[in-house]
Amino acid sequence: MTYPTAIGMTALPGVRLRLARLTNDLEQGRSCLLLLPARLVNGPGSPSEDLLDEVLHELGDYVLLPPAGTGDAAPLTADTWLPSQRAAPDTARWSGLAPVLDYDDGLGDLFGSAPPTASELGAPPLQGGPGRQAGGPSEAEALAGLLERLAKEVNLQGGTTDSNDGSGGDEEEGDVLTRLVRCRNGEPETRPVVVRGWRESAPSATGHLLRRMVAVTKEAGLPPGRGPRALVVATTDDLLPGLPDQLVREDVAVHWWWGVTGRLDTATVVALSRPPPDSSLARRQLYEAVTQATITEICGPFLDIASALAARWADGRPETLPNALREVVETELAPESFLLSDQPLARSPGAHPDETLLPAWNAAAVESWGGRLRRHPAHFLNNERAMASQVWLAQNHVLLPLLDASRERFTDVVRANARIPLQHLAEQYGPRRDLDESGVPPSTLIETMEVGAMWGAFRDGAFALTQRDRRHLRIIRDARNRLAHRELLDGEELQTLIKELCR
Repeated sequence: MTYPTAIGMTALPGVRLRLARLTNDLEQGRSCLLLLPARLVNGPGSPSEDLLDEVLHELGDYVLLPPAGTGDAAPLTADTWLPSQRAAPDTARWSGLAPVLDYDDGLGDLFGSAPPTASELGAPPLQGGPGRQAGGPSEAEALAGLLERLAKEVNLQGGTTDSNDGSGGDEEEGDVLTRLVRCRNGEPETRPVVVRGWRESAPSATGHLLRRMVAVTKEAGLPPGRGPRALVVATTDDLLPGLPDQLVREDVAVHWWWGVTGRLDTATVVALSRPPPDSSLARRQLYEAVTQATITEICGPFLDIASALAARWADGRPETLPNALREVVETELAPESFLLSDQPLARSPGAHPDETLLPAWNAAAVESWGGRLRRHPAHFLNNERAMASQVWLAQNHVLLPLLDASRERFTDVVRANARIPLQHLAEQYGPRRDLDESGVPPSTLIETMEVGAMWGAFRDGAFALTQRDRRHLRIIRDARNRLAHRELLDGEELQTLIKELCR
């Protein structure tokens, strides 16, 4: 059973920004190609139609191919994009905490997989012999059918094939697109022609339409925004190999669904998918913040996993995280194991997935997130060290500022209970000074004293502490040392530290 999350795909800020850029290009008169990973078109609960609906809503007026209500196979759609295969509590709602924004210092290693070699690029589509698709029409027939449907939608059916010289397809193409420029009363058709490429039968048809749309507009001498333009939504499997790179050099804006969501998107999904805290105490709120930051760091751009894990991982203990993640991954449709290999990749994700990443990208096994390549969370199930690094990142991000604030407050205790002159205390246990810093007041130097130095001064008898203050300093010191050495805190250590920070 699928349980929807509390937020839909098109409501996320990263998604709205990317679609706004696409819509802006169309409004500026450019033709556009939106490339989606195959998993978002063909997978369960695929959001391709939801994305397209959002774009069409912004456009207002358009020509849709294939038109709605045709006999084509109905696409897989979803009310929301972030389905969780695990049951979320009926009371799931915003926990009351702001999303915890985490960061990534690149500790996680990256993987790669070698795809089949792309065919050598040659002449434009339809010029090298229109091979017949297996079980479908030839490329020429597919293009002719696409143009025929376009002519019907814009009421240009009459006279689309005037020639009987055997050229057929080229005559029909030239006539339909040329008449699209002139349209009625000499005015060009300016409504965007929107093509759902995954419903077209031949890869060359939509790509050829994009190129010819640009060409006939230029030939007519029309300025941007005054001529026909097209939006093709497709996967790389729906196009000829190398076509997106060719279009970049032309007047077509290519938008890859790559690096769309960021840390804010993931943190928002996690916060909305968590059950409400069972206590309003500050220490419970802080523990929840660490839990949410950990889920965000582990799941990255894979929002369906983040939503499901947020609902599943109830206790937030690092020790129980692997089992919770395994249960989520086993329920969700995870990528094939060969796409989760340990082979490292370049750290820079680039503007779009390169050729070596296309199989993994299409299978939703790798994504660009926060300026780095991120692999599917299933990878961590066989790599305990990598998982520990991500948990450490989350703990360090949330707790380090609080540890530093606690250290600063404790300097008041050190000064108030000093057994030796502050000048000597600062010189012996404070940070090292340059020669030109001899005039710095001792109190200032004590304010910058590290917790390890404070503990050493206490052990040497430089100042006195009550039993409670001694326990506090030791807990803060131990936690700070572990995080400084990139070691995560286990559940008990985390609970002890949070209790001490919030007392």
